[in-house]
Amino acid sequence: MVAAHVSDDREALLDWNESPIGPPPMAVKRIMEAAGRLHRYPRGLMETVAASCAAHLGVAREQVLLTSGVDEAVDVTLSLVDRAWSVQPGFDGYPERAAAMGKPFGAMELDERWQPPAPPAGLGAGDIVYLAQPGNPIGLLLPQDWIDALSAEFVLIDETYVEFSSRPSALTGGLPPGRLVYRSFSKAAGLAGIRIGCLVGDAATIARLEPMRRFMPIDAVSLNAALGLLEEPEFMVRLADHVLTARPALCALLRDSGLFDEVVECETNFVLARPTPALAGALARECDRDLVRVKDCAVLGLPGWLRISVGAPDDQKRLADALGRVTTTTKG
Repeated sequence: MVAAHVSDDREALLDWNESPIGPPPMAVKRIMEAAGRLHRYPRGLMETVAASCAAHLGVAREQVLLTSGVDEAVDVTLSLVDRAWSVQPGFDGYPERAAAMGKPFGAMELDERWQPPAPPAGLGAGDIVYLAQPGNPIGLLLPQDWIDALSAEFVLIDETYVEFSSRPSALTGGLPPGRLVYRSFSKAAGLAGIRIGCLVGDAATIARLEPMRRFMPIDAVSLNAALGLLEEPEFMVRLADHVLTARPALCALLRDSGLFDEVVECETNFVLARPTPALAGALARECDRDLVRVKDCAVLGLPGWLRISVGAPDDQKRLADALGRVTTTTKG
């Protein structure tokens, strides 16, 4: 299994799934302008950012709750229920946060084709189902009719990667009762270095959740970065366009190398690749040599698979060079 690591302070390429085009310029500008005010509480800024989020998503302000990332969104929604569920393999944050909050967690195991089973019997009041759409680490979409058939009291759709997918947001056309949506600032927004997200639901549910947050849970730097990003929404379009254009080329590069038994083009800013076992060691060494860091998915429930992010053109060239050296060595 490939597990490439970086042992010095030089910049790593393809660092899991960070932005290949850097941060939003307006976010950086906002942070720099706010640097002289870090001795003050960001009073009023959360309300301003929440209103901007609502306008960007096309929902009412009363439907929006800012959280310090998806972990807080999961924590506060767990306060509504007795039991949590999700698919496995899936985002490990859901069972981890359920355990931390003392709530039972039920896993719905995907089959060998990464399709979901029949929904568990007995779902209803007191249950919440967490689903990343597209998924993590699978990077694919679950069938919409399967999602709609879930009878849990709440279903939270985590749309961290939605800008890179073929399915429109669950917010399109309005939310059915019990449906919640989480939107992230870390992927298509190019702000993986801050902790802020946006939870959307009906106004009554959001009002129940608001007291569950800590006092001023989001720092001034994150709030200013988010506000700058929302003033420059075209950045998200540009980043998503880059990924959607470069993703098929990355898959072609991996397939043409002859080093992988299977390559899956996901609906995210990364792809999944299963290296030929006999070549995995050489691939790890060459990736490390060029500072190409890929994610070993064994820890995510996908042994034998790698998660490789879409990078900038220079990044992809370095990856191609690493793959080429492995190919040359194996042919020699």
